[in-house]
Amino acid sequence: MRIEIPKNCPSCDYPLEMVNDQLYCKNTACTARLDKQIEHFTKTLGIKGFGAKTVEKLNLADITELYYLDREEAIEKLGSTKVVDKLLEEIEASKSSSLDKVLASFSIPLIGNTAAVKICAVVDSIDDITPETCKQAGLGEKATYNLTTWLDTVFIDLREFLPFSFKAQKNSVVQGGKTICITGKLKSYKTKAEAYAAIGSAGFKVVESVTKTTDYLVDEDDKQSAKRTKADTLGITIISNLISFIKENTND
Repeated sequence: MRIEIPKNCPSCDYPLEMVNDQLYCKNTACTARLDKQIEHFTKTLGIKGFGAKTVEKLNLADITELYYLDREEAIEKLGSTKVVDKLLEEIEASKSSSLDKVLASFSIPLIGNTAAVKICAVVDSIDDITPETCKQAGLGEKATYNLTTWLDTVFIDLREFLPFSFKAQKNSVVQGGKTICITGKLKSYKTKAEAYAAIGSAGFKVVESVTKTTDYLVDEDDKQSAKRTKADTLGITIISNLISFIKENTND
């Protein structure tokens, strides 16, 4: 049986585009696409209660409308005062979300939690994000292009309607710009994204390669990687437990 590749979006009938062997609807007004973006936005920011059915019933025009929900209209659409009041509490709490979470919530291609944490470790606010700071953070060319293009286009229309400070949350302890590189698997943190966040919050900068200007190398795996060998040659301090190191070097 021959399967024909669809040419148009089943939701909005907009012509589909093939990108990396996957079909995409590029219509920014597509309801199905927007609903998925809102679901991703709320899930990433930890705003509970916005499942597919709730998002569909609310029929929001874009993510900014989350922060301007009319209580009475929402109650009418969802049929529950208790549910709506809980949603409004969740939305209010999300206003203090960190910049890395906010960036990761916007569905920017290749800018997920890990990339967002990396860039937020080297900038003080969203206005500091440039091709240069993206390179410093270790982002690839495509991720850098996607992020900077989004900032210069979509973000301009969204910014004034969103309640975030768009400032990176830094620890009060400033470590003089000292840099940390990671090699191998981590044991102290579940993911590198968590580790990058902790490093940035402690006032250090994350780097992707070992050079003579690197201050520390995290090697909890101790398997003599190329980075470890180079670090030993350069006399760089080796960190065997990142959590312990950060605790020793902050006021926490």
